[in-house]
Amino acid sequence: MSADDEFARYDYGIDPEDPLRGIIVIPVHDPESWYMEGRDDHPRMALSVTARAVREFEKSGNWPEWASIFTG
Repeated sequence: MSADDEFARYDYGIDPEDPLRGIIVIPVHDPESWYMEGRDDHPRMALSVTARAVREFEKSGNWPEWASIFTG
């Protein structure tokens, strides 16, 4: 969705009606403290998406446009 000097944000989920759908927020200077915007939970699959985005950032210095994972 967006990235700046403070946060990277990713849309999470496929179905707009899914209660787990939301926005992943990753603090640039402390990625381990990621959270779901406006929520207290940390869905397991959102953690996987977050980890993929952080790995790409660490490799390239840029937040990836997409950070999807295959679960099938």
